[in-house]
Amino acid sequence: MQGRRSLRKLEAACRNHRTRQSVGFFLTRAHWDAPAVLAETALDTLKTLGWKPGMAVDVIFDDTQKKKRAKRMDAVSKIFLHAEKIYAQGHTILGCAILYRGVVIPYAVRVYVPKSFATATRKASYDGAPVDYCKLTEMAAAIINDLPLAKATVLFDAYYLCPTVARACQAKKYHYVGVAKKNRNFFPDGRDRDKRKLSVYGVGVLKRDGRWTPVGGKKYRLAERVGRLSKLGRLKLVFSRRSREKSWIGMATNATRWGAARVLSHYLNRWPIEVLFKESKQYLGLGDYQVLRYRGIERYLCLVLIAHLLLTHLTANQPGAQADDRNKPLDLGSVPQRQQTLRTKLWDDTINAMETGSRNRRVGKKLKNLLLLES
Repeated sequence: MQGRRSLRKLEAACRNHRTRQSVGFFLTRAHWDAPAVLAETALDTLKTLGWKPGMAVDVIFDDTQKKKRAKRMDAVSKIFLHAEKIYAQGHTILGCAILYRGVVIPYAVRVYVPKSFATATRKASYDGAPVDYCKLTEMAAAIINDLPLAKATVLFDAYYLCPTVARACQAKKYHYVGVAKKNRNFFPDGRDRDKRKLSVYGVGVLKRDGRWTPVGGKKYRLAERVGRLSKLGRLKLVFSRRSREKSWIGMATNATRWGAARVLSHYLNRWPIEVLFKESKQYLGLGDYQVLRYRGIERYLCLVLIAHLLLTHLTANQPGAQADDRNKPLDLGSVPQRQQTLRTKLWDDTINAMETGSRNRRVGKKLKNLLLLES
C-alpha cells in the first residue's frame, strides 16, 4: 500500500473479503501472542542465514518516537522529538534487533507505558486488557532475559547503560558495549579514591595516550582505561575520536580483555537499527497505525516487523544471495529493493496461475510471451 495506511485501505487490499471490523478485532481482541510470533519468526530467519546455536551475534537496543494526535489513543504521553526539536504527544517505541552477517533481524518491539495510563487500565471504565507500568530499561532487561542465545554482545546508547540492563547481561553471561555519559564518575585501577569526571578525564587520556587506529575503513584516535564506573562496577572504558573532529565518546564494556579497536568495531554495529527504524517508517508504515487500544498498537508494530522479516527471507533465498563462506557479510539491498523482489514474485505467480488455469489461459500465455520479449 502507498501513502497513509488505514483499516479502509487494508479492507480494499483484501478485495473487500475482510471488513474493517474484522481487521480491528484481529488486532485488538483476537487471542494470539504477537511478540512471540515476531521472536519465533526472527529466529527462523536467523537460521536461514546460516546461524547455528553457539555462534556469536550482536543484539541491538534503541528507541524511536512517533507523534500521535488522537486524544483517545492508549499510552500516549508527552515526548521530545529529536528530529524536529519539539515536544509533542506520542509514543516511545523500544526496538530490539539481532545483527548477523551484516543483516539486521528485528526481534522484539515494545511500546512504553506511562504510569498514568497503567493506572487507568485498572479501572472498570477501561474496556481493554490491563497493562503494567514498566520503564524502558526494564523492558530491555526483560527482552535480554528471554533471549535464547548462548553467545551475544548487547549494544545500546547511553540511556540503557544502567544497573538494570547491566545485571541482565551479566545474568546471561553476555558482553555489552554502550556509550557512557560524560557526567559520570570513573575510578581508574590503582586509584580507587581518585574520582574522575569523564568530561575532563577523557580529553586528557586521548591527548596523552591516544593512538590512531583504522577501524571500518576510517581512522580513529583510541585510548583505553580499566576501572570502576559509578553504579556499574569494574569496566573497560574506550575513548574514541574521529579524524578531523573535536567531539569524542567514551564506550563502556564489561569485556575488559577486549582491545580498543574491537570494542569500537562492535559499537559501530549499532547503526543498522537506526536504518531499520527509518526504512520501516518510510516504506512499511511502522508509525501509521490508527488503532486506539494498546494491544492493537503493539500487534500492529509486530506485524510490520514480521513483514520486514518476510522481505529478508525472500531476498536471502534468491539464487546467489548467500555466499559460500558462511562468515562473509551479506548484502541483501534496501527495503525498496526487497519490495521489488516481492512484487516480481507475486507478478510471476499471478501469470503462472493464469497460464495453468482454464478461464484466462490464453491471456496468461500472451503476458508471459510479452515479458519474455521485453527481457
